Amino acid sequence: MGYLKPWLVPKNEEKGHKTKMPETKEKFLKLISNIMNNEFNLSELFPNSNDQDIILEQIEDLKKCLDSFRPLEGRHIEKLDQYFDEVYTYDSTTIEGNTLTLQETALVINKGVTIGGKSLNEHFEIINHKEAIDYIKDAVKKKNSYNKRLLLDIHQLILKNINPQDAGKYRNIDVFISGSEHKPPTFLQVESLMEDYFKYYEDNKDILNPVLLSAELHNRLVTIHPFIDGNGRTSRLIMNLVLLQHGFPITNISSRNDLREDYYKSLETSQVNGNHEVFNLFIVKNAKESLIKYLEVISANGEESEKGLYFYNRVEELIKNK
Repeated sequence: MGYLKPWLVPKNEEKGHKTKMPETKEKFLKLISNIMNNEFNLSELFPNSNDQDIILEQIEDLKKCLDSFRPLEGRHIEKLDQYFDEVYTYDSTTIEGNTLTLQETALVINKGVTIGGKSLNEHFEIINHKEAIDYIKDAVKKKNSYNKRLLLDIHQLILKNINPQDAGKYRNIDVFISGSEHKPPTFLQVESLMEDYFKYYEDNKDILNPVLLSAELHNRLVTIHPFIDGNGRTSRLIMNLVLLQHGFPITNISSRNDLREDYYKSLETSQVNGNHEVFNLFIVKNAKESLIKYLEVISANGEESEKGLYFYNRVEELIKNK
């Protein structure tokens, strides 16, 4: 199967006729039901690769598929976004040592439930992270620029009620990362390095692929380690701020042991050897996976509309060429 063949507009559309979406969608649902045994796995049509350029091409096509469903609205989108937020909060806090399960995380976020046997700080980590997600979504909606003030606001939310004296402030002491070969720069360098960091963003925000830009900002921020605590969560939120600004869904990094290890190893390779390619590839793969998960849900919902025409035709084409 070839990658990303240009999609050909159906002849009836070339003549100015509108293709009926319900018929196209019905055909699509029947097709995936018959061919894939009722399990639609979009990953099979966009196979894994270790070639970053190929994955970026796949992401471009998947993003076109997602854009064909815009505007993204309705109850099914709200529920899907809620689920993505819950999983993202669970994984991002679990990576940092939080012990609440995914179900417990959802209960804390949605019901305000206090989980027995769990510390108050663990509850605040969950609540704060969800507030930070809401904050970056609001910033995207308002088209606020990413700058130092926005970064410090996000960090303040992350450490609120946990470490308030250090929340929203660059560190004033040197820190070490347990188990890592990377030694963060001295606190005396942080202000200058962060100025360079934001200059990099301004110089590249309109020219670099947004997925690569999100990876670079994630990597560079956590490498500088500008805060006493909360650097990982904040860096992953900044990554998603950039992705949301460009119309991508939340991209999650799994806390599953093997995948978390891949995350740490790729990051350390970048920090110790100065090779960003391994980490960028890791993030690119995760962004693609999140797009696929999102599309698999919205493409099969029961909404009667003409949305998704590009997606449904693209899937049919890829299945035929498989």
